[in-house]
Amino acid sequence: MLNLLRRNLGAKILSFLFAILFWLFVMNEGTTSALIHEQPLSIPLVASGLPQDMIVMTQLPSVLVRFQGINPSANIKDMYAQVDLSSGEPGERSYNIKVNAPVGTNVVDVQPANIILRLDTVQEKIVPVEALVTGVPAEGYKLGSTFVKPSAVNVRGPSSILSTLTKVTVEVSATGANETIQISRPVSFRDKEGKPIFGPNPNVDILSAFPSTADVIVPVVKKELSSKMVPLKVTSSGTPAQGKILRSLVPSPNSVQVLGTAEALKGFDAINLGPVDITNLAEDKVFPIPNDKVALPQGVSFSQGTTLSIVAQIGQGIIQKGISGVVVQIRNLEKDLELEQPLPPIDIVVEGLPDVLKDVTATQIQLWVDATDQVAGPYANAKVYWQLPPGVSMSTPPQVNYSLKAKVAKGVE
Repeated sequence: MLNLLRRNLGAKILSFLFAILFWLFVMNEGTTSALIHEQPLSIPLVASGLPQDMIVMTQLPSVLVRFQGINPSANIKDMYAQVDLSSGEPGERSYNIKVNAPVGTNVVDVQPANIILRLDTVQEKIVPVEALVTGVPAEGYKLGSTFVKPSAVNVRGPSSILSTLTKVTVEVSATGANETIQISRPVSFRDKEGKPIFGPNPNVDILSAFPSTADVIVPVVKKELSSKMVPLKVTSSGTPAQGKILRSLVPSPNSVQVLGTAEALKGFDAINLGPVDITNLAEDKVFPIPNDKVALPQGVSFSQGTTLSIVAQIGQGIIQKGISGVVVQIRNLEKDLELEQPLPPIDIVVEGLPDVLKDVTATQIQLWVDATDQVAGPYANAKVYWQLPPGVSMSTPPQVNYSLKAKVAKGVE
């Protein structure tokens, strides 16, 4: 048996070592994130410290790094390069690249060692929304005037792009349509040539809009008919509950699309809704208005899907508020006269809506008496003039008593 084991001993030992090396190779091949000692690696470059009001306008490349003394247990996911933009400013500038490496791993070489980046400030701009309608409707139908809501949106993005951005678009297809199209679509950004606007990374949006969508109405009517957007007017009857007032009465929507022949629509410029009864109404209320209860000219109709309502907003009525310690001035007093006693501050009562009166103070109110052409002597129940903040009134004019006397010349007793 011993002779059997000794036979070809060198070859057996070599085979055993080879088997171990092969096993290690297979194990490492199964772990895609394991690092191979001293092999150059391509790692991502990330930006850090970028101020909120700035944006990077250059695509960040990968960085080729050669390491030495790599920790066998290190993971490639823990290695990355970064560029510090905390001191960045608009325009092009060179920035140093630093590599984040595991403990015990030395960075031998970095390519590139620095990078030229272009930064831009982030600004906001309000631009109009334009509907881009493509395609043709069904046979025998035509498209009317398109309505977009909202008509403008607030766009946020790089100032260099916003300076040339004149509108945003919403795209709607009318292909084969035989009825009015009502749809909500996201806004898109295009340059003056109609091409989509992309940032340095096409997968990341560089512009954003608020709101990000718009409602589009595209009238689709028979060719013998025309369409028209007509505003709504509303009326009410009755009075709200005691202590309440009608703050506002508004239609919803503000305007609607109507259909009819060109002759029928001629001179038809508004639709009257109501009156709605607000008698004893103590809170806000929405009044649905059936379409068949609205008087339209002969040959005119609402477009499909039209719904109407009137919103009545009810608020607290006029209230009173006492203001103490209001200073009273005397104006236009003759140069040789003076008050025998200073005018003391007085208390007054003002009126107005609760949300207007809540912040009114004595310092916001000016009171004065007019002493034009007055002579020395007493003045009882003198009229007081006032200036009050907007929305504030005074139902009872205040009065004051005062007395004037001649000034005593200096040095004369």
